[in-house]
Amino acid sequence: MSFHLLSTSTDSLIAAFALAFIVPRRHVLPLILMFGLCDALGAALGVSVPIADGLAAVTLMACGALLLLRLPLAHRLTQAVGWVYALPPLLAIDNVMSHAADHIGLVALSSALAAGLGFAGGAVTLGAWSVSPERRRWFAGACLLAAGSTLAFGS
Repeated sequence: MSFHLLSTSTDSLIAAFALAFIVPRRHVLPLILMFGLCDALGAALGVSVPIADGLAAVTLMACGALLLLRLPLAHRLTQAVGWVYALPPLLAIDNVMSHAADHIGLVALSSALAAGLGFAGGAVTLGAWSVSPERRRWFAGACLLAAGSTLAFGS
């Protein structure tokens, strides 16, 4: 079961790391809690929706691509923080597919810890590098592409 928890929390870790570069600090704790709660709810539901996994991966990769391509929409995305609250439910799709109802608490804890580590890693990286907001957007985009790829191909 531990490998399963790790594989379904990897996308939360990568996404949280990416978000650390573009969201204000006051949103970190609510997002960590949302990652854990959404993954736990997803594991409890355990509904088989094959197309949903692909849609979540495509959405993450599209957000990442927008940030990488420096489109005006990407600048608006980084200015409006509300869209990041859609990511935890999207990333919970892999838990919906796996149905681990007997380990809901572990799923929540694993995802919340992974998101916390991601945000902490992003904060440490930001502290070590003095990067422009443009570079932050680019790096966040690359990480969101990686999270989408992990969801599409890894889990």
